[in-house]
Amino acid sequence: MKMDADDKYSYDFKGRTVLVVEDNDISFKLISALLSRVNVMLVRATNGREAIEICRENPQISLVLMDLQLPEINGLEATRRIRNICPGLPVIATTANAFDEDEQACRNAGCAGYLSKPLQFRKLFELMQSFFDRQS
Repeated sequence: MKMDADDKYSYDFKGRTVLVVEDNDISFKLISALLSRVNVMLVRATNGREAIEICRENPQISLVLMDLQLPEINGLEATRRIRNICPGLPVIATTANAFDEDEQACRNAGCAGYLSKPLQFRKLFELMQSFFDRQS
């Protein structure tokens, strides 16, 4: 992870809102604890249907972290629908099943990034920074 001299995260995403689409409470708590250190506002959806509605109703969402294995509507289908509603909104897919064909399926669905679980937060923060830099 990018660290400064005080051994803290040097990323600061204040003013950014991230939708975390995660049905597993433990995974969500881990992600939210880490993202709180970089000052993002978090919104949570526990399934693909909720994620689509939240994106439709909240234009302030800056980025989506999308678990692929979700109830009701899976992450790939939710990503396709979100990209139709919000074409410029970056979606980063997260999955515990990291296979080459999964990454290609994510790209085909419109994901701008792909990370396997357990998440390497340095990679996550670097990806987030690259997307936020493009939005500025």
